[in-house]
Amino acid sequence: MRIEINRLEVLAAAKKAARVAPSATLLEVLNGILIESNDDTGDVYMTATNHEQSIQMKLKASVSGSGAALIKPRLLVGMLSLLDGEFVTLSADKPEVVTVTGGACKYEVNCLPSKHFPKPMWPFPEETAKFSGICSLAKRTVFAVSTNEHKPALQCVSIRLRNNSVLAAACDGARLMLVKDAADSPDERELLLPGRSLQMLASISTDSDEFEVGDVGNEVVFTKSNLVFSMRKLPGEYIDTMAILKNISPAYVAAADSSKLKEALELLSVAAENEPVNLALTGGNVILRRGGDYSEAQSVIAASVSKATPDAGFWYSIENLRKLFQVITGRVRLELDAKGIMLVKTKSEVYMELPRREPVAKAEKADEEAKLAA
Repeated sequence: MRIEINRLEVLAAAKKAARVAPSATLLEVLNGILIESNDDTGDVYMTATNHEQSIQMKLKASVSGSGAALIKPRLLVGMLSLLDGEFVTLSADKPEVVTVTGGACKYEVNCLPSKHFPKPMWPFPEETAKFSGICSLAKRTVFAVSTNEHKPALQCVSIRLRNNSVLAAACDGARLMLVKDAADSPDERELLLPGRSLQMLASISTDSDEFEVGDVGNEVVFTKSNLVFSMRKLPGEYIDTMAILKNISPAYVAAADSSKLKEALELLSVAAENEPVNLALTGGNVILRRGGDYSEAQSVIAASVSKATPDAGFWYSIENLRKLFQVITGRVRLELDAKGIMLVKTKSEVYMELPRREPVAKAEKADEEAKLAA
C-alpha cells in the first residue's frame, strides 16, 4: 500500500476521526484510526468508532496498491501536523509498520493490527431528510440533557422536522429547553439523538453543512458528500414537552436584555459556593441576590416589569441559568407562575426552570441539627 495525499486534507480528516476514537479503552484496537486504500478507485477511507458513534471519510489520493493500516490518533495527527510540504506519503511495506514521509522528514511507526478493528457496518436509510444548523442547535440544547444513566431518553435531544422547521427539545427533569429554527426541507421526521453524540457531530461540523439524516434499526445516520457519521440510539419514549409548557400560567412577567442578565449571573457566581440565586421582579428591575454565611451579593438589571413578584422572590440554580444565558442572545421575556416555575422566552427559544428551596444558613442548620440530637 502506498498513498500520496494532500497533507492538510488528510490532517483535517484525521482530527475529526481522532475526536471519535476513544482515548481510554480496554479494547486497544478501538483507539486507532483505520486507513484503507483502494487501488481501483484511487479512494482512501478513514474510519473511527467508539461503539456509540462512528465516522468514515472518503478522500482522493494517488494510490498504488490496496491495503489497510490502523494508526493511533494522537500519533497520526502529530505526524501530519509536523511534516512539511503540500503532500505526504503513507506506505506500508512491512506488516503493521507504516512509513509517513513529508518534505525532508520521514517517520516509521508501528501500527495496531487492522484485521481486529471492529469496522462499523454502515446502514443507509431508505428515507432521509435534509438537516443543517447542527452546531447552533447542539449549543442551545445539549447543555440541558440529563446525565442520569437510568433515564436514557432524557440523555437525548428530541428532534422534529416538520413544515420547513426544526423543533428540538432537551430536558433533565429540572429544566427544559425548546428551540425552533427554520429548515430548508419540507420533509417530516422525528429523531431522538443522544446528547453526547449530537455534541460530537457538532464538533466536527459547521452550521452550513447540510446532512441527509435517517434512521435504520438502532442507528441514526448522517451523510454529507464524502462523510458518514452514525450514532447509536438510546431506548425510551420522550416526554410531551408541549403539554408541560401548557400547564404553566404566568403570574409575574418582565422583559430584559440577556447580556445584562448573563453579566450579572457571572458576577454573582463567585459570591457563594453551591448556593442558588434569588430572582425577584420589582419596580423597573430584575433583582438577583446570592449569598452564604460569609458573603452576600446583589445585582440590579433594568427591565420592563409588567407584574412584580413578592419581595421574597424565588430561588434557582445559578449554574443552570449561567449555562442558559451563555447560549441565548437578545431581549428575553421572563414569565413566572405563582409557584416560581420560570419560563425564559426569545424569538426562537423557550426555556423552563423549576425553582429550588430557599437555602438554610449553616449556623441555622447547625442549631437545628443540635436540637434534633438533643
